[in-house]
Amino acid sequence: MRAPHALLVALLFVTAAAHPVAGTHSTPERTETTATPLPDVVTVENTASQLSLPADEVRQTGYNSTGVDVGSATEAWSAQHQHRQDALAFEERFRRSGGREARTRLVTNRLAAIEAQEEALDERQDRAIARYARGEISAASFLRTRLVVNAEANELLETLDRVQSAPDTAPDYSLNESTTSRLRDVEGELRTLTGPVGNQLQSGETTATDRRFYVEASENGYMLATVTDDDYVRETRLDGARDATAYDRFLSEAVNDGDPETDRLNIADNRAASLYPWLYERQRPSFTYYGMSGIYKLTADHPNGELTAYLDGGTTEVFYEEQFRDLSDVRTTATASNVDGTLAVTVRQSGETGPLLVTASNNETSASVDGTVTIDGQPVGTTGSDGVLWTIEPRGGYTVTVSSDSGDTSVVVPAS
Repeated sequence: MRAPHALLVALLFVTAAAHPVAGTHSTPERTETTATPLPDVVTVENTASQLSLPADEVRQTGYNSTGVDVGSATEAWSAQHQHRQDALAFEERFRRSGGREARTRLVTNRLAAIEAQEEALDERQDRAIARYARGEISAASFLRTRLVVNAEANELLETLDRVQSAPDTAPDYSLNESTTSRLRDVEGELRTLTGPVGNQLQSGETTATDRRFYVEASENGYMLATVTDDDYVRETRLDGARDATAYDRFLSEAVNDGDPETDRLNIADNRAASLYPWLYERQRPSFTYYGMSGIYKLTADHPNGELTAYLDGGTTEVFYEEQFRDLSDVRTTATASNVDGTLAVTVRQSGETGPLLVTASNNETSASVDGTVTIDGQPVGTTGSDGVLWTIEPRGGYTVTVSSDSGDTSVVVPAS
């Protein structure tokens, strides 16, 4: 059970979402896709490639922190409590029900409710992405919506696990193939609505005042990155690379190549190898897929961090990605510095939207300097007693300024 303080912190980062509603499930009609693949997975020095928003599609960028809204946090707690109560009620009714037909009806209704809420969360996030990209809402508002979606999706995954486990309490009952596939379908969709940054906030490991986030958005995608004590953390979603209505090309190729030994996971794996060559030169990641959703998941613990990537069978592209990168293994590719009076500032770059190292010191004594750091006027943190700050590098050219008791020093970094 989470400590009360951590629970309170978690509540301050989420707002309420709609309760599950029952509905019917239908598999989207599959169509051929002719979309031209975009070069969205880009090479990064000394680590795995990363999914990025196409530069010409980025509409908004900025640094922000989450805000605290006690009222919405209270609503969120109520919604999450209701989810848990609904799940417990389902388990109790399942145990008490008699006969296969009654149990199947309970499972079907609960699953339909989860599917409906997943769709509602997906639509809510899509609206927030588009509105932020168009400048209709602030970065803070988008970030709060993103965290709400993350929290609700995690809760629904727990509920889904209860539904999947219910037959364990009834030895004479098992889920049919169609229901099992639907469970896997919605699990895949929900997992792409959760992310590492939101999970950190939910766990109570940070507060609204000590963590800055770098946010980018296009009309149909976002990238969110931050830095912890030891890691660069990133999640990116490109809805344009996901086509749930298209034929699953990985499955289609496996069925039609004439070799009964062909596995669609091998075909998806080959596609991933072309997108993440640095990773595949060092290891072979694990792969799984989610029912008939067309979602394929790659996971890897590599020498410099962790990668989770979700490929879409319809487009064969990566549409969602999570990365952790060990800061001690980050390789800088360029350095810029300046001295104003006694304050010396050095900026070490690793690539656009990647980790950025800022150091401040006394130019005469070499002692570390604690200063406030801004990038293009936006506060991103302080160098602290050790004179060091890891943050996120923006796109294009920018100016880093360190302000301290001994003065201000700015470093102009040109666009690469």
